[in-house]
Amino acid sequence: MRTFLLSFLAFSLAIGVMAQTPLQKQSVTLSKLAAVKTNAAAEYQQDFQGEANPYVTNPKIQDIIIGATRYDLQSNATLQSRIYAYDDGTVGGTWTMGNVEPSFTERGTGYNYFNGTSWGAIPTTRIEPVRTGWPAYQPYGDNGEIVCAHTGGANGLMFSWRENKGVGEWNNFYLAGPVGNEALLWPRMTTSGDNNEIIHVIAALDADYEGMTGALLYSRSFDGGQTWDPQNVLLDGINSNYLIGVGGDVYAWAKPVGETLAFVVGDFLSDGVVMKSTDGGDNWERMLYYEAPIPLFNNEVPLPDHGGLDGYNAVVIDDLGRVHVAAGRMIHFADGSGAGNPTNYYSASNGLLYWNETMPTMDSAAVTANILDPSGMNPMYLLAEVVDNGIDTIIGVATYQASMTSMPQLVFDPETKFLYAVYSSLTLGFATEEFNYRHVWMCYSEDYGQTWSDPQDLTGDIFHIFSECVFPSTSSNVTNKIHILFQSDMLPGINQRYEGHAASDNNMVYLPVERVTVGINEVFPSILALEQISPNPAKNVARAYLQVDKAVQAEISLVNLVGQEVYNESRWFGYAGPHEVKIDVSRFETGVYFVKVKAGSSVVAKKLFIE
Repeated sequence: MRTFLLSFLAFSLAIGVMAQTPLQKQSVTLSKLAAVKTNAAAEYQQDFQGEANPYVTNPKIQDIIIGATRYDLQSNATLQSRIYAYDDGTVGGTWTMGNVEPSFTERGTGYNYFNGTSWGAIPTTRIEPVRTGWPAYQPYGDNGEIVCAHTGGANGLMFSWRENKGVGEWNNFYLAGPVGNEALLWPRMTTSGDNNEIIHVIAALDADYEGMTGALLYSRSFDGGQTWDPQNVLLDGINSNYLIGVGGDVYAWAKPVGETLAFVVGDFLSDGVVMKSTDGGDNWERMLYYEAPIPLFNNEVPLPDHGGLDGYNAVVIDDLGRVHVAAGRMIHFADGSGAGNPTNYYSASNGLLYWNETMPTMDSAAVTANILDPSGMNPMYLLAEVVDNGIDTIIGVATYQASMTSMPQLVFDPETKFLYAVYSSLTLGFATEEFNYRHVWMCYSEDYGQTWSDPQDLTGDIFHIFSECVFPSTSSNVTNKIHILFQSDMLPGINQRYEGHAASDNNMVYLPVERVTVGINEVFPSILALEQISPNPAKNVARAYLQVDKAVQAEISLVNLVGQEVYNESRWFGYAGPHEVKIDVSRFETGVYFVKVKAGSSVVAKKLFIE
């Protein structure tokens, strides 16, 4: 269990040594982030024009809503596989669904199916005959599908499957935990084999087991759950020799590649571990992507501010059999008050971490202890951070026990060799009076993680001005698109866990994103057009809208009537399509100016009146 601790004094000290960008010039509203205690993982009974995104299949269209739920805790941390896109153009999607407050006795797996033409009606009943939660979804057999969810009771995990996806009755079988610890929880499932017929499961015990406070057990079945071999095994590498315990949801599977399997475990103050098998799960190798200051730490001694993990992890295997990991960057400390007492973290921790097995293991020094500013890190470990738009500051951070850039998903496209990172990030310029909204963002690498594209806000359009976009899950299979499922409502935070707001209607949103066909290292000609400036006249901020039909490096300047350049900035526009440039004009005198855009031999200008 951890304590949320972010006093205004501590925060001021943390940012005092930074360059004063707008992101870092935080307002006093951050003092509202008082110290509160969070919970351990639990099984809970105007006219704004956003920039059109070139990756989203249909820019500026309303959300494709495939489900709804008032139970809004999709995960305590890492999200399991909830969506899968099949090669025939169909898609299956799942989520934890509950709508009857306060106990949600009817809670279970919400399921919808895209038949290649349209999605089905929004479901109102679960697929299981009993109350469940935390579904994991995978292809199964020649043309089938399978869901694994926990029951929270003596039956352990319930599996629901059918031979043909999208049609027919669901069949069920169970997997219980070891004798005396039958209630397996928070499962992650993947399938492997030529026809996805082999089932692999990792699931947690919320109890003392084999010298651990919470343990992660592995099981495998070749015959549809009739038998398991192994069954409920505590693998060497994630047992009491290495970890104090494993909390709920801090682990995830990679999509298997042939006989190569991998899953990741990264729990707050513990080591970040990759378990990898090259023989289908018979034998396992332990690798570290993050080494904790005290791997078996149990709050016995004070531990100062240090960089670590937030428990939200993602893992993928590329076409060369190499493992890649993404994890939320979190700054922690502990007061040493004794085993079992809460440790502490800063919710305004910024940065999404990256590692692959060709790189050295990260440690707390590599992650650094600066809360807001991760720029002191070795850049090879920093995948993304909160995007500073040059104008807005942080209003407030709703609690998810997550970094401000977290909830990662990794996808590898073996055809194009592109590696994608999808994540949920605090997004400046979108906020309530108390909190910034989170949006779903994406960046990609065309060189196996050595370099990354600029991040793109996939939900930064007019339809998401008041949208909290969290818990993204991506299909491990890439078609001509990246397929994403996320939860969205209008209220930052989670009702079911942190009681940040009353229960509300949440939508489950399907987001198809065009896969990248032209990389970030491609050379482009320089072609642009300046379409409009709004508002005009402007008093504080002017927004210039540019139409770019090739990626281009551009210079944007503000010129007065006597030809003096009073403002200049250089921007890289990495894709064809519309872009928005914000210019703070509040410091310039009233009068007539020209916004000038230059790229190569192309120069365009448009008149701007400043009030």
